[in-house]
Amino acid sequence: MGILSALAFGVALCLASALPATATSVGDKFSRAFQLGGKQIPLPGGEWVLAGHGTQPFHMAKLGAFGAIETAVLFMTQQDRIVAVLEVNSNTLQVNDGWGRTKACAEDSKQFLLVLRYKTGWETSCLFVQATKFDSGSSGPAAWEQAREFARSAKLSMPPMWLTAGFRVSDRQDLIDVRYHFSPALTLGGSAASFGTEADWSVAAVNADPLRRGAVQTVTSWASGFDAWVELGLRNQITATPGSMPEIAAFESSTPSIDVKLAELDGLYRDGQITWDAYVAQSKAATTQVPVYKEQTSLLSNSVEKNISFRSFGTFVDYGIAYIVTANTAVSWGIALTLNATDSVWFVLNDRYWDRHYAALNTHDSERIVDFTYIGGGLGS
Repeated sequence: MGILSALAFGVALCLASALPATATSVGDKFSRAFQLGGKQIPLPGGEWVLAGHGTQPFHMAKLGAFGAIETAVLFMTQQDRIVAVLEVNSNTLQVNDGWGRTKACAEDSKQFLLVLRYKTGWETSCLFVQATKFDSGSSGPAAWEQAREFARSAKLSMPPMWLTAGFRVSDRQDLIDVRYHFSPALTLGGSAASFGTEADWSVAAVNADPLRRGAVQTVTSWASGFDAWVELGLRNQITATPGSMPEIAAFESSTPSIDVKLAELDGLYRDGQITWDAYVAQSKAATTQVPVYKEQTSLLSNSVEKNISFRSFGTFVDYGIAYIVTANTAVSWGIALTLNATDSVWFVLNDRYWDRHYAALNTHDSERIVDFTYIGGGLGS
């Protein structure tokens, strides 16, 4: 019995160590991922510290209460400076009518990057990159109030401007709304101190300066590959360490999806899971791989194809019924073919009507705007 108990304890310990830690109290440190609202939140780079954790009540008059939204704020620090802030909101209770989208995922000419991966009736996935203004005096949710006090107690400084990569991923029941705020100093070094106002990070100002444009491109390239980790987190499928921070990401191509493959190969080789020869061969193959799309080659729509299949059989049924009544071959075929021609038209029209009807029902929820209380705000907000 003692041996069985020891084995059971060992298995439980292994399973516990495989799961990311849950946000509990201020000061806890995390890497790779942590749990919030029963979902994994990916953490790039090294060690992050929980600076604030709380809830914010959320209600929509037309839809009823959604329950409390769990919010966490994490810091990544270098010496006495905060170089990255993670701000994440996640539902604590599941819903059955979807979560909609955030206003930040709507084009407003202020984003440096806006990518809508998909939007169905209840499932959404989008990412955006924009400049955000906030400091230790800015307002925010209750978790941010804790985080500001944590920064003050630890004598940590933070810049007034940030490059923000935001992600909204949701399905019918759950969502992750996460924003990674990066200090411009990560990519600009000491020169970032010269760009501390909103005007310095407008789209026009960034486009006019190669230095700032390069900083933004680094964050947008990083975000274009990192969104896959957020989607894995929604489904609690993160089993490896997410990518590095934007300031040390080595992008070797102009295609973010290829960069992600190369980064994963780097990790496999460093961990000794593949040989050098396999690493070189797969790296070369990754740079030449392109997405494969299967084109619709049929000249007929689905409703027409279904109609042909259905009416081919139905014509013989109609003929048989008509012949039983008329006992005349010519008259029976005439009735069958007439029914075939008229029913075919109504079948296609009816099929297309219901396709449009359900398509309209299947997108109205994703258009709903559902936002929370965030730290600071985008430029002009």
